[in-house]
Amino acid sequence: MALETANTEAKKLGKNFRNSPDVENFYRFIHENDLRKEAKLIFEKLHAQIKMQDKKAKRSRRKKKTLQ
Repeated sequence: MALETANTEAKKLGKNFRNSPDVENFYRFIHENDLRKEAKLIFEKLHAQIKMQDKKAKRSRRKKKTLQ
């Protein structure tokens, strides 16, 4: 029973990530402590890293296809 509720809750979180209580508390913390600039810098760096990893993964998939 608990596993089923966890699965349905995880599906809901995927669709409504911004409405998650944890995310709302995080945004509230950033706003209350005036950390918007710092948070933006952190998110930009994370986004750049994720984007770079995705590019590397695409390149490796292309190389595997051409080698076969």
